Amino acid sequence: MKGITKKFRGKKILVIGDLMIDEYISGKVERISPEAPVPVVEAKETTAKPGGAANVAVNLKTLGAKPIVLGVVGNDEKGKMLEQMLKKRGIDTSLLIKDETRPTTVKTRIIAGAQQLLRVDWESKEYLNREIVLKIIEEFREDFRNFDGIIISDYGKGVITEELFKAAAEVKKSGKIVTLDPKERNFHLYHDVTAMTPNMKETYQAVGIYPETEETAEKAGKKLIEKFKLDFALITRSEKGMSLIKRDKSYHIPAKAKQVYDVTGAGDTVIAVFTLSLVAGASPEKAAEIANIAGGIVVGKLGTAFVKPEEIEKAIEEGA
Repeated sequence: MKGITKKFRGKKILVIGDLMIDEYISGKVERISPEAPVPVVEAKETTAKPGGAANVAVNLKTLGAKPIVLGVVGNDEKGKMLEQMLKKRGIDTSLLIKDETRPTTVKTRIIAGAQQLLRVDWESKEYLNREIVLKIIEEFREDFRNFDGIIISDYGKGVITEELFKAAAEVKKSGKIVTLDPKERNFHLYHDVTAMTPNMKETYQAVGIYPETEETAEKAGKKLIEKFKLDFALITRSEKGMSLIKRDKSYHIPAKAKQVYDVTGAGDTVIAVFTLSLVAGASPEKAAEIANIAGGIVVGKLGTAFVKPEEIEKAIEEGA
């Protein structure tokens, strides 16, 4: 695995999915409100970062890849902000679509110290209108040959549709790697991708088996493969690590996190590193190991985060 991140450089990855802003209002708590039994946060700072599928793109860019985002923002100030944040990070936004009928998704988290107290979501969960759906499918079908791999990042905000998965099945048949980070809302839509990366809760919702043990993870993974026509499944199992399930064998990897501060965006890091490793030529087993290492690093950071190539290489060197 050593030196794998050098092979990430220049890989072109198309990221399709729900783009959003992760906003943080940070402060301290020293008293309870006289109006209701809730803490009063003395706000000190507001920060904003790309979230959802946009955070997947940031992870890819940080690792040396060349991501391009295909998704939707509202025709509003937050949409302009998100586009500028991505451009500032060197991420291609030429396929970004503005939708007049919906707001840009923003998740606002209230933080005191290292503790998240509250989250406020500004969003629409309605599926995209027919015109926007067709525009996304057209861009996807026209551009997929220009990419080494495709990531579908589903946060259940309406971008992922039945039409998209019909197109994705065609793309996979062409030999492209197509990976999916799923959301329970759309299990009825998924089929014919290379791999999906559900967590334990999502796995249970998909196939009715909670993958708490290696045995149940293997059973659940086989059902995922059969139900969604996957080549393999990578189940993230929190403190138990990950399980890579193939048709003929299973591979279980213990967790690598030393301390867990925040799991926000960890799934974005996992699918970014897993997909990049696959397109860089790693076997599914090695790709899962590298993704597990990256996930262990990112949960040790507060807020929506990402990993750097040198962090992964150092962890590999140290045998983390």
